[in-house]
Amino acid sequence: MAKKKKSNATNAARLLESSVSPIVELKYPEPLFTVAAHPTKPILLSGLATGHIYCSSYDADKLEEDQSTRREKLSLLEKEAFKTGKIANINKSVSQLKQKWWTVIEDNTEIPDCLNIVNNWKTKRHKGSCRSAIFDPLENSLGENIYSVGTDHIIKKANTETGKVVTKATISDHYSEKKDAITKLAHSTSHPFLLSGTENGDVLVYDSNNMASNQLKFNVSKAHDDSINHILPMPSVSAYHYLTLGSTTLSHIDIRKGIITQSDDQEDELLSMCFASDHVNDNKNDTVLVSHGEGIVTIWKNSKNRLMDQLSRIKVNKDASIDAIIPTMNCDDGEMVDSVWCGDSEGLLHRINYKKGKVVETRVHSSAGGKYGAADEVGILDIDYDYRLISAGMDSLKIWSNQEEVLNSDIDDSDSDSDIDSDDSDSDANDHDDIPLNEDSEDDASDDSDGDNGNDSLEEILQDVALSDSNDDNIETDSDVEQVDKEEPTKPLQIVRKKRFNVPEISNKTNINKKVIDINKLTKEQSTKEDYDEDTEEPNKKKQKLKPKQMSTKQIRNMQKHEHGIRRFDDL
Repeated sequence: MAKKKKSNATNAARLLESSVSPIVELKYPEPLFTVAAHPTKPILLSGLATGHIYCSSYDADKLEEDQSTRREKLSLLEKEAFKTGKIANINKSVSQLKQKWWTVIEDNTEIPDCLNIVNNWKTKRHKGSCRSAIFDPLENSLGENIYSVGTDHIIKKANTETGKVVTKATISDHYSEKKDAITKLAHSTSHPFLLSGTENGDVLVYDSNNMASNQLKFNVSKAHDDSINHILPMPSVSAYHYLTLGSTTLSHIDIRKGIITQSDDQEDELLSMCFASDHVNDNKNDTVLVSHGEGIVTIWKNSKNRLMDQLSRIKVNKDASIDAIIPTMNCDDGEMVDSVWCGDSEGLLHRINYKKGKVVETRVHSSAGGKYGAADEVGILDIDYDYRLISAGMDSLKIWSNQEEVLNSDIDDSDSDSDIDSDDSDSDANDHDDIPLNEDSEDDASDDSDGDNGNDSLEEILQDVALSDSNDDNIETDSDVEQVDKEEPTKPLQIVRKKRFNVPEISNKTNINKKVIDINKLTKEQSTKEDYDEDTEEPNKKKQKLKPKQMSTKQIRNMQKHEHGIRRFDDL
């Protein structure tokens, strides 16, 4: 049983892995701590453990074209190698490609000029590490400024194009404890409120237009007992309302008044959260999806229980923690609008349809590798201006293509070219596509073998049926229907028909005393079965009404005298 479950898990992962590949892959020599995508332009912000910040621009259309061109060339080479027998099969997994067809930059600090990505500027913005960086989300200054914070306890506001610092604020003066530090930044989408979460569970709010004064606008102390993991604005409710995650609880806070509600202890660390795509675009802040340390995603609703507890859960990866989650932001596709992206500690990306309650797509950000065989954990997710998914760990960053899946179609074409009979290959491809996820591996193998020899086995079955009908003269079957489907009926079957349906003529010609069966009578009995049953029930009813047996004269005499035939002991 254990072996079967393992094979089922492998088959499920193989079927769920998407054929969508990245358009560019950036590798970092120093640990990557934070990433932010510009809301309207192809600009990428990355903050490192060294305190450096890189601002990069990329040409997404050219990267898509280059990726598509190289993919077609490598696909043709692989088909030729498969036809000549140099390779045993064609690789269907993007994560297991020996030769990548997307742009790979081995060092983000040294990007060649020929590639369609360039560093606009770089600077050592903070002493120590850069913990968080975000773009300005206000409508009148959308993406014009960036906010960053580091372990030097300073929040800096800089211009996006030049990278020059506009203003800054020292936040260590407002800590409840000296050893406190900032973990997350968030900004209101309608008001100049810049929020910062601390390791002690406090939320400090600054006026982003007047940071030079170094004055707190609001302060929410002890929103959680431990570090603030995430801050999520609630613009449809109020510019003063936010959701925060810390330790094992979810809190709904008003930055003016403090905690409104705090959830029950979930007995599991809550790491990240987001609103569903349809709720983001429709300005609703009701349904919240929260990622957990035990590999699940839970669904919460403010309208149901005021976010006091989770309503349902979706199992994603029991062997990993779900460190990041983000909506797809794409409402043009009905499948994507009900989905969210999440990244786990095993380097996998999962697209979850929260209405169906299951994982519908998987991508591999990083597989096991390196010196110790460790994968690059996905701790950062973002969506660029054109709804492309951006995934990042501490070692690398990938921008994924937003085109439709094309790899599987190419593989199906190669399979059909390599097969002798094109119809057979088409039926095989359909058989593979229709395999359900919950099937056992043994059943899958049997389905595959049946699909490969579908037409041959059908011809053999038809031949066996014809032979059995020609040899069996005494058993009546549905051979007439089978003969209609065949192109040319065989002569033995015609002879059998004549012998079977001319029984009255044969019986008239012969004088042998045999019991003759009237076929008309049999068919009549079959067609009028109910009448026959009624006829058979009547004699049964008559048999049940039996006449009483006649008694002997001695029995009659004893009954009249009320005696039992014993007279010896009359005196006793």
